[in-house]
Amino acid sequence: MPNFKTIFCSVCQKSILRKAFPGHLRSNIHKNNTVLHYDVGVETVNSAFKGRIVSYRISAERERAPNGEELAITSPLHFMHSISSRLQKVLDSAIASHVSVKVNFELFVKVILPRDDSMEIKSFTTENIPLFQNYTFNDLLENVSQVICKKIDEFQEKGSGGSSYIDLPKKIRAKKACINVRNSDEYCFAWTVMSALYPDVKNPNRVSSYPYFTDVLNVDNMHFPVSLKDIKTFEINNNDISINVYGIDEKQNIIGPLYKTLIRKKTHVNMLLLEKDGKSHYCLIKDLTKLVRNQVTKHHSKLHFCDECLLFFKSEQDHDGHVCGGVVTLLPDSGTIMQFKNYHCMQDVPFVIYADFETILEPYSESTGACTAKVQKHLPAAFAYYIVCNYDNSRNHLVTYRGTDCATVFVKSLKKDIKKIYKLIKSASESPVPIIYDEEDQKNFERADNCYLCSHLLIDDKVRDHCHFTGKYRGAAHSSCNLKFRIPKFIPVFFHNLSGYDCHLFIRELSSFPGEIKVIPKNKENYISFTKFIQISSTNFFAVRFVDSFKFLGTSLEQLAKNLQQKDYINLRAYCDNESQFTLLRRKGVYPYSYMSNWQVYEEKNLLPIEKFYNNLTDEALSESDYDHAKNVWHCFNITNLGEYTDLYVKSDVLILSDIFEKFRKTCKINYDLDPAFYLTAPSLSFDAMLLKTKVKLELLSDLEMIRMIQKGIRGGICLCSKRYAKSNNHYQPNYDPSQPSRYLMYVDCNNLYGFAMCSYLPYADFKLINEKECEKLDITNIPNDNDYGYILEVDLEYPEKLHDLHNDLPFCAENFTPPGAKNVKLIPNLYNKYNYIIHYIHLKTCIQNGLRLKKIHKGISFRQSPYLKEYIDLNTHLRQNSNSLFEKDFFKLLNNSIFGKTLEDTERRVDVKLVSTWRDERNKTKKMFTAEQLISRPNFHSVSIFDENLVAIQLKREKVILDKPIYIGFTVLELSKNHMYDFHYSVMKNYYNDKLSLCYTDTDSLLYCIETNDFYSDLKENFLDYFDTSNYVLDNCFDIIPKNKKVPGLFKDELGGKILLEFVGLRSKLYSLRTNSYEVKKAKGVKKNVTKKLKFSDYTNVLSTGKELRGKNILFKTIKHQIFTTEQNKVALSRKDDKRFIAKDNISTLSWGHYYITV
Repeated sequence: MPNFKTIFCSVCQKSILRKAFPGHLRSNIHKNNTVLHYDVGVETVNSAFKGRIVSYRISAERERAPNGEELAITSPLHFMHSISSRLQKVLDSAIASHVSVKVNFELFVKVILPRDDSMEIKSFTTENIPLFQNYTFNDLLENVSQVICKKIDEFQEKGSGGSSYIDLPKKIRAKKACINVRNSDEYCFAWTVMSALYPDVKNPNRVSSYPYFTDVLNVDNMHFPVSLKDIKTFEINNNDISINVYGIDEKQNIIGPLYKTLIRKKTHVNMLLLEKDGKSHYCLIKDLTKLVRNQVTKHHSKLHFCDECLLFFKSEQDHDGHVCGGVVTLLPDSGTIMQFKNYHCMQDVPFVIYADFETILEPYSESTGACTAKVQKHLPAAFAYYIVCNYDNSRNHLVTYRGTDCATVFVKSLKKDIKKIYKLIKSASESPVPIIYDEEDQKNFERADNCYLCSHLLIDDKVRDHCHFTGKYRGAAHSSCNLKFRIPKFIPVFFHNLSGYDCHLFIRELSSFPGEIKVIPKNKENYISFTKFIQISSTNFFAVRFVDSFKFLGTSLEQLAKNLQQKDYINLRAYCDNESQFTLLRRKGVYPYSYMSNWQVYEEKNLLPIEKFYNNLTDEALSESDYDHAKNVWHCFNITNLGEYTDLYVKSDVLILSDIFEKFRKTCKINYDLDPAFYLTAPSLSFDAMLLKTKVKLELLSDLEMIRMIQKGIRGGICLCSKRYAKSNNHYQPNYDPSQPSRYLMYVDCNNLYGFAMCSYLPYADFKLINEKECEKLDITNIPNDNDYGYILEVDLEYPEKLHDLHNDLPFCAENFTPPGAKNVKLIPNLYNKYNYIIHYIHLKTCIQNGLRLKKIHKGISFRQSPYLKEYIDLNTHLRQNSNSLFEKDFFKLLNNSIFGKTLEDTERRVDVKLVSTWRDERNKTKKMFTAEQLISRPNFHSVSIFDENLVAIQLKREKVILDKPIYIGFTVLELSKNHMYDFHYSVMKNYYNDKLSLCYTDTDSLLYCIETNDFYSDLKENFLDYFDTSNYVLDNCFDIIPKNKKVPGLFKDELGGKILLEFVGLRSKLYSLRTNSYEVKKAKGVKKNVTKKLKFSDYTNVLSTGKELRGKNILFKTIKHQIFTTEQNKVALSRKDDKRFIAKDNISTLSWGHYYITV
């Protein structure tokens, strides 16, 4: 008999009391279930916060012909219409449950890549669109379809944007607020700018009314027709012009801006982008108020519009007080100085934690494309962490665990230990140990005239600084410095490869506990570092900062362990019972990663046979010596099963890491007075060390024009393959043919190229813009390199045809541009004339001395310069030369190399990502912690990634950008390093050998030459010894060359150390092979080592001669939604396609683009 007191809910699949049913329909449980049940072909991919954030996958319904034959989906528009009914159900249900939503669409399509006819899956995404209860589904579908179709067209045509002329719609034309230039070419964007620059012409709609745009505008590196993404390039090229672009919706209302400038310039241009039949066209908005006022109000009083967001205000005061949601560019105040200020980093972080995880590689099978498949899923299986106390070794503590819940146990255990550490820090802060102070300390205090922290003079505020944990007196300091020298309010936790691996194993569990997670992101899944605020009490949180030690040390734990001396293994020794155990664990252990595929293997009671240690990732078998080491460990530690072996392996890894990084900290503290545990990366540490040691004061740029000019001139290292095959023939090699010309292949490399450039005169202060007239007074060729003032210039240069053959191998003044027939912008040395080229005056001198003609200097930046980095570079070089430890040698090299990266930091590329674990938090009274609801509702919401039900990453559009980095250092180092390479090539090598020397290949700091000469080594002894470091030649070498000039920066070294290079083959940049008598060198960028090591020199020559591409199976780790997979990817390993040069018919000789001989 039916129960009339209940109603069965078909969505939730349960009976509900009749009187409670209306409430049930409004409940979160029902709403959540509602959005999870749809027709066939609708699948919930991810869901978070009880259905408030959901990802759906909707597949196309296959249509059938009358004869029953299945019809293919013929276009993106066809697909969108085929899913429309199911899509509408999803959206209507979501709006019914939540009133309003934000939605974006991502269409996945299979594309055939023309380069190799392979098939890949590509996706095309729309921005998030807010929808309310009154939305019109058909309008939404049409708009979304248009956006996606346009993106697909842009992908296929790579840069289609404004094209042929489109007339203004009648409604828009009637407002007389626009100028629509009737162009017959693809340059409507440029003609629109011209119509803004020349507002008073008689016939503003005619192209003939304006000068030709290339005479007025700089359109270097621009693609025509212009897409929205190209406009930033235009603004960088034309520093005094800014652009906003608006669009038109289906009701002919103005929307946007579709593109919004970062900062309004002297000349600001508002454009309208028209679209029709797949084409688009730009025109000028001469009166934005007139254009948009009717769509926002019917009142006729004066209005003030914000052209960033199209809001209007009745008073100018309200308008000026409006804070727009656009990105704001902030510049330092004039005269702002960057100098060392982080004096708190000179103390020791009292507690540091080192950690590591081991995983099970569970078999997995899923194809993610025609050439890619997931084959293993990584699951956390065991962890270890070691707490190091800086002031009391008895507080050092090791924790290990293995089990299916190890990620959860790790977070819980860490949280427990952090609370204990917090109590110790809190006690030391509130009730410090009294100062321990003897007579000698008193004398030192009385004699101290300068603060031991900031080095400035002590006058009236002289105090004694001491350690609050131990009471030890540290020095005389200013009272203000002493107050800043507080115990740090965070604990760093170091993993080796945190960003690339370990963080993905426990971040979900970390987010499940109360407390915010703040990330420093590269994107929504890749973090430089992140901080978890551990809840200590209801109102008190303590920061745990997770840091990647690889970003400091830059190499594998195995290599670092080899370089560390025995006496430095302090923590490891403490956990070994005898010397035999210590000797065995002092090196990185061996582990059967690929074999550990399930939990049962941990119970296996015998050491695995050697073949089970085969590593699928590196495609390498275990050596006999390494297997002997594993057997010795098994027996010495009385291991009874693979689980115990795993425990020992992860424990030893953590202890080794702790000893390595503690040695790193001590070395840094001794030489630079800084503790790396305060920093996140080696560049940030090294830059601070430089500021502290040199005491330099760097003036920050406060003029946007200067910043944009320097940004435009930043170009990376040059990589080029000029001659694709060469073979030597000389009397030092077997099979020498005396009947043929004597020929040598020499591969030379510059020692510490960037370090050499950093020792030169660099900008630091007194930056001034100089105009064209002032530039005309400069006698560039006679300004010394070590002049008190230097110059960065914007110039036009002519490349005379008579130089084309001479300079073909390596032209001056490389440019970023898309070569003919290519789709991507690349840095390419070429023989075209240069217009508005940004160059350092020293590099310009070298260009002029080698025949380029300076036609014009448009403007420049003058500055004071000095070799202020030389002191720091020389200090590290000296310390490296005098060190007996391989670890320290690598450390000092790292500090020199890493500083350069900090000088090129681009703050505009940073992204804003928030990790959130709650939808709404009613207890969040202060509103300091972000919730998903709060962030998604913000106007600068960009996108969301769902990791699980209670963890999402939300990316926001940047609201402000602060341009406060000394990028002029990075620019100058790049320019001077290129100048050094060009000077060596043309003034030394080319000057001596003339047409007997040809350049085969170059990559930033290396040059591979083919030289016709009787004996290169005799030439080296007689003519080039002052330019070469010959320290890698054996003492009694057959060339009778004395080893000298070891590691002197800026000198060149024979990369093969006197071994005879027999053959070279180069397919393109980063893709080449060398052959000597005894070995082959093989380079293939983008291909894993397991593929490269199987390649042969003959593979490269076969690809070069036949044109047939060679594929290889890449095995790599890939992270998706914080889940790590092992993937196999069938990828092109070798291809002779190279669009950086014009390739001759013999496929060996090449010409630089711009060469007079090229007719295409």
